[in-house]
Amino acid sequence: MMRKAGVGLLIALLGAGSFGCSPGGEDRPPPTARTYANPVSLPDEWGEYGLGDPYVFKYNGYYYLYVSTRDTDTGVKVWRSADLVRWDYEGLCTEEPVTTAAYAPEVRYWNGKFYMYTSPAGQGHYALVADRPTGPFKAATDNFGRTIDGTTFVDDDGKWYFYYAGPHGIQAAPMENPLTVEPEEVQTGASMGGWTEGPTVFKRGGKYYMTYTGNHVFSAGYRVDAAVSDSPLQGFQGFAGNPILLRTEGPTVGLGHNSVVRGPDLDSDYIIYHNLEGHGVVGPLRHMNMDRIVWNGDRFSVWGPTSGPQPAPELPAFEDRFERSAIGKDWTAKGGAEWSVRPDEGLLANADGIGEMALLLAKPKTEEDYTAEYHMQVRSATGADSAAAAVFSYKDEDDCGIVRIDPRSGKIAAEIRRKGRLAEQAEASLPGDVDPAQLHELRLEKIGRTVRIYVDGMNVLALELRSALGPGRIGYAVRNAEARFGYVAFSGNVGGSGVRTAYAPLPGTWYAVHSEAGVADADVGGDASDGYYAAQLDSDDSPVYRVNVARDGAYSVRFRVRPGPDGAKFRLTNGKSPVTPVLEARPEGSSGGWVTVGADGVKLKAGPQRWKLEIESGTMDFFSAEAAEYAPVAPAKDEFDSRNASGWTRYEGLWSVKEGQLRASSVQPAKILWGEYGWTDYAFEADLTVPEEGGRTGLLVRAANPANGMELNQNRTDFVQAYSVYADSQGIHLAKLDYNAVPLADAPYPLPKPGEWLHLKVRAVGNRISVYAGGADAPILEYVDRDAYPFLHGKAGLLSADAASKFDRVSVSPASE
Repeated sequence: MMRKAGVGLLIALLGAGSFGCSPGGEDRPPPTARTYANPVSLPDEWGEYGLGDPYVFKYNGYYYLYVSTRDTDTGVKVWRSADLVRWDYEGLCTEEPVTTAAYAPEVRYWNGKFYMYTSPAGQGHYALVADRPTGPFKAATDNFGRTIDGTTFVDDDGKWYFYYAGPHGIQAAPMENPLTVEPEEVQTGASMGGWTEGPTVFKRGGKYYMTYTGNHVFSAGYRVDAAVSDSPLQGFQGFAGNPILLRTEGPTVGLGHNSVVRGPDLDSDYIIYHNLEGHGVVGPLRHMNMDRIVWNGDRFSVWGPTSGPQPAPELPAFEDRFERSAIGKDWTAKGGAEWSVRPDEGLLANADGIGEMALLLAKPKTEEDYTAEYHMQVRSATGADSAAAAVFSYKDEDDCGIVRIDPRSGKIAAEIRRKGRLAEQAEASLPGDVDPAQLHELRLEKIGRTVRIYVDGMNVLALELRSALGPGRIGYAVRNAEARFGYVAFSGNVGGSGVRTAYAPLPGTWYAVHSEAGVADADVGGDASDGYYAAQLDSDDSPVYRVNVARDGAYSVRFRVRPGPDGAKFRLTNGKSPVTPVLEARPEGSSGGWVTVGADGVKLKAGPQRWKLEIESGTMDFFSAEAAEYAPVAPAKDEFDSRNASGWTRYEGLWSVKEGQLRASSVQPAKILWGEYGWTDYAFEADLTVPEEGGRTGLLVRAANPANGMELNQNRTDFVQAYSVYADSQGIHLAKLDYNAVPLADAPYPLPKPGEWLHLKVRAVGNRISVYAGGADAPILEYVDRDAYPFLHGKAGLLSADAASKFDRVSVSPASE
């Protein structure tokens, strides 16, 4: 049964981010006043070159965007934003000669300095240093090589790592310091089966995540994969369901080279990437895109790619950048410190000789669970017990939390006071060479009885509480020191809880555990590595989901469910009106596995909506649902008597029509598609010739996102998302193509001789694929794709590899026929 989310660890695992609105009882969602749309163009971008390889990072309450430099120019451009939507051009942040054709510049802040890493036209790397994120950056190293697309990661212990493109995938090396990469080189395991570039590495829940891109920037099949590891250097395993970002046809194609950044609500994650718009005057013309990352356990997915209006990233509940000349009415001072504000420096405190903590408290109160962000710098320590501190969950001096940085010992400590007494405390040394005399970001996540504390992104401390802390105020504190404080904010979203009120873009997928009310620990199945699902839903449950439909029209809506022993009947409603008819899920055999059920031709209106899942009878587990634009399948056939392949789209190979047959040359692997991407359940059949030894000839069903994998020296035959049924000298086979090839099932079959005709038929209904041969009524192979990512819609097609192939009497019909 679904119940309102508790405050346990599970909430921290479910998702990331939201659009600003609270769950409510009304069926109409609040209006989404702030929106953005991909792709994004900006003032002063590089002419006919755009915004390629966009890198965004956050410092002291602002986001900074850096992009690749046109090959003919020198310098790196930078833009600044407070909300990831409105960007102001800040000019060139460097004009160093080494930044001619500066590819993929990335910046990291460390101990008061900003370090930029960039590759001149892909020929090795330079590091540059500045005192401000807007520069001027000055070259600080010679070219230290390591190919192209360098990125850095700093682990919780303060150790640095450098990642870059290599001949066999993404490579990595430890760093001695921000300017020195150690000689060691290792293969991370992250590869796209060809040229792989554009890595980004981050950490969450003790695991290391990498996104990366390939295989060629001018390919429509340029895409983003993700991988996870228990080590920062090796053992990265690609996600099931890769690619996480791909679109080969439509408003944006050629998607890749991303960065990942936390949203202004302090909790959500966003992926920033570019799309290809064609050839510019010099190199590719690209623009920036942004979509939301959502988490389910240890896995994340991208709500995108989107191209219509989307809710802008949610802002925090409270924030202050201190860009004025007075403290202002939102703050209350306690104690004897002198507090002042300077627009160019932020908040300043002088507590020289004041042995008690002096406080400056924000007047707004947090929720019980929240995320808070602080920025602190100890400018001078005037006593043995000097400290600058962040205040949280403050009710009064006797009931509050404090996180203090001791500049003399180099330690960070957290303590909770209850009824005037020290109730709980924890302490740790600051990692690496962290210098308290420089400005540092302190991030605090309060989830139930757990408080997690991060310094500059490093998880340095965790405090387990004996009992809960309620809502309170946040603020700054200082003792026996002069200190500088920067951007401060808090948000009611924490551990990813904001996804519950975010709008899933449709067409697309939404997940069961992201319902408005959340899911209590007792009502969740699955595990962190594969993702969670809502368990044992029954008629007492009505989980609610928010979606944003891109366009009016007819859709297919599919649910991945596991029905109970008596099955389940359910439907979606929008207020009092049904969205889908009543759907029935029946258990399949004794295995009780996952099944896919749904409805086609569902009429949806564009815009944000609030849908309720109603269980009419029975029980079921619910993992995810997908809505895709729908096109009905009308019976059709093609016997190629017109001497052309009208209606077919070629993606690879040499195709021709001769003697009433469609033919593929053996010179190059060949792929050709027919129909509509909105086709769902259908039967597709054709006569084809049996290939010679070493060749493959077959059919494609549910084909989407096709690209030419043979062009640009990519030499790939798997650039499509589809089920492939093909014959070779060993028999008949079923495989899943998803920019890689995964064998699913084999059927020994007495094939005719090479060059003779064979009739193949594939029937796709839900997640069941049935294969027929030779005109027989019984299938020779049946496969149920119980994977979390089955293909549920797409065109039909033909394929040939390493063989001269002929096709005839091709037909398609609704699966019901």
